[in-house]
This record gives sequence, C-alpha cells and structure tokens, in this order.
Amino acid sequence: MRSFPLFIVGAPRSGTTFLCSVLNAHPHIQLTNECRVFALVKEMLDVGSQRPDLLSPACRDRFNAFSRRTLGAWVERFYREDLEMSAPIWGDKHPPYADPTILSGRIGAIERLPRSGSCLRLIHELLPNAHFIHLHRDPGWVANSLVRKHWIGSVNDGVRVWGQYVTEIIDFFAEVPAEQTLTIGYRNLIEDADTTIASIGRFLGLADASPIRDFLHAQRSAPTPFSDPVTDIADLYVVPPTPTTDNALLALAERAATELGYAAPATISESR
Repeated sequence: MRSFPLFIVGAPRSGTTFLCSVLNAHPHIQLTNECRVFALVKEMLDVGSQRPDLLSPACRDRFNAFSRRTLGAWVERFYREDLEMSAPIWGDKHPPYADPTILSGRIGAIERLPRSGSCLRLIHELLPNAHFIHLHRDPGWVANSLVRKHWIGSVNDGVRVWGQYVTEIIDFFAEVPAEQTLTIGYRNLIEDADTTIASIGRFLGLADASPIRDFLHAQRSAPTPFSDPVTDIADLYVVPPTPTTDNALLALAERAATELGYAAPATISESR
C-alpha cells in the first residue's frame, strides 16, 4: 500500500487523542500523541532564523530555502529511525498545529496575541503528500470542557477558541487537494461508527479497516485509560442529545459553526 504522513487535527477537547488511539489499532498506521516537532520547526524558521545573534542575515534566505527543501525528509527520518515507525502511514496528532497563534501563546488570549499562523501550511509544504483528518465536536461541549480543565476562563472564550482553530482548518483544507483531507464529526464517530470508519478506510486506502472498527466497538465495554490532558474516559461516549443551539454563543465561533452544521447561516448573521 502507499506510504504517506497523516496528521489528526481539531480544536482541543474534540476527541483527537481518542481518534489517534483508534487509528493506531490498525497495523498499517503509527501515530504519535503530540510529538510536536512541527511547532519546533516553525519556531526555528519563523523566529529563530530571524535573529541576527543566531543566524547571520547574509545567510538567512539561503538557510530558509535550504531548510524548506530538506526538512521534510529530515522529519520523516526522525519518525522512521528514532521513533521506530515502520508502518506505511505515520504521523502525529497535535491540536495546536491548527492554532493560528501557536508561536505567540496557547489557547485563551485570542485578541491580545498576534497571529503567527498555524503549522498546517508548513506541514503541507515540507510533506506535500501528507494527509489530514479534522475531527470536530460540538463547540458548546468543547467550550465547557475547556473551562472544566481550567484551560480557558469562560465558555464564551472557549467557543471563540473552537472557532479560531476550526476556521484555520477549514481555510487550509480549501487550499490543498481534496483527496488529502477528511472532515468527520465526533458524533458520527460515536453514533455511526461503522460508516465513519469505512470512510476513513477509503480515505487512507486501507484494504481492510476492520481492526479500527473492532477496536472502536471494543472501547464501549473496556475503554482505554488515557493520561492528562486528554479526554476523560467518562467523556468518551458523551454526545449531547442535540447540538448547541444558543445563537449568541454560536455567533462567537463565526462562520466555522455554520460551515460544520452547528448553526444555520441566518443564525450567525442575526446574532452579530
């Protein structure tokens, strides 16, 4: 089968760690849980290389051009040789890869922080055949979970964070070949597991997706324990009976809520 990198992205608390574990049940897939190497690479190229005390300005452009030509192969060698990933499909899961303020601070201070851009375009530039799965979850549920974790100060800010991440992903997905991106809802993963896993199998070119499907079904009776800060076991199968319907709250997520079906277009425009 084909070999390519795979990255799981989404807003924090959307179930990306759970999906990563589900996919790792397949023998042809190996994903790390937040290796974060591309955050480091972005910091080096966008910040470190601009410092004259670290890199001579005369070398800056040539260093950046050389790095962008070669770092993709370097990253793959790190995964293959040092992390010992031998599966055809390899990669990472790290929600902040989609944070447009990743170099200026973590979730929370939306308005105060400059937008450095996310890691998504850098990943695609260095690894042009990389595939991406976006897992999204109800923005109201995500916001409340962020507050419970004390990662955010209010539900309103949590919904803004959700919109920030999801908008970045939607815009990025519109720029890359459609066959390299897949968007799935957490509700579908839980409530219609067989159909969702089948779509993931087709997307990844898996001849047999049954190991993923079987693992997902097995989680209902024996959930895998996860460590902080990932989803609590008790939350794995929590899906609100209906999506968030608070118009004013959803308006904080702006068009992201509309594009993923959490709000009707009129709801957003009328709430502004």
